[in-house]
Amino acid sequence: MSLTVIIKVLPFILLPLLSCDKSMELFPEQCDCDIETIRVSQPSLVTYQVSTHDQASVSSITYQTSDGPVTTHHASFPFSTTVQLKKGETVALTAKGDPGKGSIVLTYEIKDSEPTPSTLGSSFSKVWISKDGSCQ
Repeated sequence: MSLTVIIKVLPFILLPLLSCDKSMELFPEQCDCDIETIRVSQPSLVTYQVSTHDQASVSSITYQTSDGPVTTHHASFPFSTTVQLKKGETVALTAKGDPGKGSIVLTYEIKDSEPTPSTLGSSFSKVWISKDGSCQ
């Protein structure tokens, strides 16, 4: 009787094990990388930058313009573009990619298009790496 049970249960145990991909990666295939968004307090020039290091890859980059979000695919790296934003518009930058064993770096720099002696430009960066199989 116990041999019959083993024979009946064995396919349910073996099939999932045999279907496992032996070349499974420990790194995610896709990350949604984004960077803190802010609103500009006056008309500003914003330079968006994305760079990859140590064989990381990026499949798309989306950045905010006065006309709305723009998505680019197959960009060359390091990626950089400058846009003019009006007062109150949002600075936003996202990228989809795989840091693998490297990193994806998102940066924006803001320069007021009407500089005054009391204003300074600002910049913000965020680095995405893969740690324990998740993007951080």
